[in-house]
Amino acid sequence: MIRPERGDDKIRDMIQSFGVSWERINKNVFYLHGELDAQNVDNKVWTAMDVDDKLVVIDSTRNDARWYNIKPEISQFLVSNWHA
Repeated sequence: MIRPERGDDKIRDMIQSFGVSWERINKNVFYLHGELDAQNVDNKVWTAMDVDDKLVVIDSTRNDARWYNIKPEISQFLVSNWHA
């Protein structure tokens, strides 16, 4: 269960501040469309998150992805299969 004190409002507010089209797909998944890159998004969104949260940002336009706090084996899977 996601607790409100975990920064959910801060994360939504940060995403909204980008000034791009966006939609919340579910509690923890957002779709953003605009002139953004994965590094810019992950740096800013991560500042609104708690250190034990997980973040994955996929930039489908530039074929790039960034992530924080996911298990090493999942990270390795993403790296190994990104261009498979």
